[in-house]
Amino acid sequence: MAEPNHLSGATDTPIYTIKTVVQQTGITPATLRAWERRYGVLSPGRSDGGYRLYSERDIAILRWLKTQVEAGVAISSAVTLLDLQHRAGEQPEKDILSMLPAGREPAAGPRNAPAVIEALLVALLAFHEGEAEAVLAEAFALYPVESVAEDIITPVLVEIGERWHRGDASIVQEHFATAFLRRRLSTLFHAYDQPATGPLAITGSAPGEWHDVGILLVSLTLRRHGWRVIYLGQNVPVSQLIQEAKSLAPDLVCFSATTADNVGGLLELSHAIDALPEPRPRLALGGRIMNTHEELRARFPHAFIGASARELIAFLGQP
Repeated sequence: MAEPNHLSGATDTPIYTIKTVVQQTGITPATLRAWERRYGVLSPGRSDGGYRLYSERDIAILRWLKTQVEAGVAISSAVTLLDLQHRAGEQPEKDILSMLPAGREPAAGPRNAPAVIEALLVALLAFHEGEAEAVLAEAFALYPVESVAEDIITPVLVEIGERWHRGDASIVQEHFATAFLRRRLSTLFHAYDQPATGPLAITGSAPGEWHDVGILLVSLTLRRHGWRVIYLGQNVPVSQLIQEAKSLAPDLVCFSATTADNVGGLLELSHAIDALPEPRPRLALGGRIMNTHEELRARFPHAFIGASARELIAFLGQP
């Protein structure tokens, strides 16, 4: 039986037996059949003798799904994420190897986080979307979801923002990178089903705040830890939020601001929550300006203010 070719040239022709698939992916036959039966992962062809046959593209999909599962994503969520990206015209199963120059094999051993960060920075600043996709796919294959979000995506965003402030990156580069990472986090957030029960969190950005990648990251982490999350996105008016909170009775309201101009919106939110009857939701705040200015943090004595999603989860007593 021939070996599959490089994934960037994957075909849909069903020619590989299940034995070859197992050798190429490391997925056991029992697991493969379970994925096919429960989640409709693949629809293999059949040989004249009735044996299952798989294509190069099938093998690429299985490799991608396996990297997601190894990174801590439930197989059901990984399948949903794959379907969402396919519907968007993307093929994430090709990403890891498509970033390699032709004729090169993957380097021995995984890259560490600083190397992944540097590769993602280079790709985003050069507007190389395909390469950035590949780097992120590699990151999710190497590290848990929260580690990718906190230790790779966040530092990349911070570095690009600092380069823009120094004049070393253009506003166009900053917007491209932010939009790219927001799309990826949003896709991942929606790949996780909303729990039917459990504590409820309302999350979003302060009035006038258009940077929402950080709060989206927090929303993803909360949902992965069993919270029901109503994510409101950018520029959320406080009055309408409080009106809905009265009927929704959330356990947590979590908002962020990145600039001093938008701290006033957080103060308005804090006062409005303090005025609610008991039991009031807990208030958690974050964002670059809150993390770097101690005098601002002191203006919110009743709120938890954390520098990361990990800190919030620890504060909430989540595993």
